[in-house]
Amino acid sequence: MAIFGREPVLSRNSKSYIKLGWVRCIRDEESLDTEESIRRYVRCQIFCLLGSTLFTDKSTAYAHAKYLPLLRDFERIHTYSWGSACLAHLYRALCRASRYDTKHPQCSWRLPVTSETIYCCPN
Repeated sequence: MAIFGREPVLSRNSKSYIKLGWVRCIRDEESLDTEESIRRYVRCQIFCLLGSTLFTDKSTAYAHAKYLPLLRDFERIHTYSWGSACLAHLYRALCRASRYDTKHPQCSWRLPVTSETIYCCPN
């Protein structure tokens, strides 16, 4: 409510997602005549950018509400490490997409054998 000036329209399936179409309508309806309306416009634009470009997922119509606290303190937005957050999100998404299991069976890998490898025998 504090970020958009109105109660957001949430997804019917999951209460954690906000409709990007609704955010775009709020953004387009802003009059831009006061400093607060300009901030709401910018917050809406940044939220759309976060949900549709930087932190995308398979849903193109909704963005997760977990990004809302990032927009609360408008004066500190420029100090956040957006590049690191994008990389972390990308790596997590790639890990989930590949379903990579981090539990490796023992001895499933071997060191490369070169001519300089020293073999120690117990005899």
